[in-house]
Amino acid sequence: MDAILVSAAFGLGLLLVFEGLVRPRDAGSLADRIRTLGPSVAAAAVGASIAFVATGWPVAALAGGVVAWTIPGVLARSRGERAVLERREAIAEVSARLRDAIRSGIGISDALVHAAEHAPAAIGGELRRLVSDARVSGLGEAAAKFAERVRDPSAELLASALGTADRLGSRNLSEVLDALAEATVAEAAAIREARVRQTRNRVSARIVAAVPILLLLAIRRANPEYLAPFGESTGQAVLVFAFGLIWVGYAAMRRAARVEGPVR
Repeated sequence: MDAILVSAAFGLGLLLVFEGLVRPRDAGSLADRIRTLGPSVAAAAVGASIAFVATGWPVAALAGGVVAWTIPGVLARSRGERAVLERREAIAEVSARLRDAIRSGIGISDALVHAAEHAPAAIGGELRRLVSDARVSGLGEAAAKFAERVRDPSAELLASALGTADRLGSRNLSEVLDALAEATVAEAAAIREARVRQTRNRVSARIVAAVPILLLLAIRRANPEYLAPFGESTGQAVLVFAFGLIWVGYAAMRRAARVEGPVR
């Protein structure tokens, strides 16, 4: 048990040093730091403990901690990508509703109120705030604040269209909103398709990286004496090299599968 705790503490210490050196952050409160690093620290502790119990090797505990440390970040990025897609599709839907309302003769203000009441959850709160701000400061200023809060290219285009219509009139606003809705839908569909391919490639990379580790664990369980040399210092050094190669290969496969594009 002591060996597990020592290995986990050593691995977590290295991870925290690495985090502080390569990812400097602005100084924040202790609560913010705990909220940010807490899930990764907990996952690393669990991963290091499981790896050490399964193998008895300090290097394996360190590797398990490193892998587990990245899991919360991977899940958070995945949620962020889904949120971007949902927000972009919601903006396209809102643009289409505004277009239809304006073509039927409804004014911009009333069309915005109606769109906000029936807006998708991904953008509904911000759209209702836009309507509220427009009543106080005017549509142009409220639309600019809306774009700053949402921070999405489609939201910036929608805000620009609303601001221009507020200054110059809404004669061509329906055509602008029609083009915006079509372009946003097409872009979201292309991004979704690219993400599907990226996810498939990421799964392939994880399988390729996991196979040698699973084989090592299977041999360790079936015939521990065969892998006894890895318990010595020289064997641990070989494991460090082997795990390093696996990590480099996995990182290269993930990089090759990455979808380039603006991150907003």
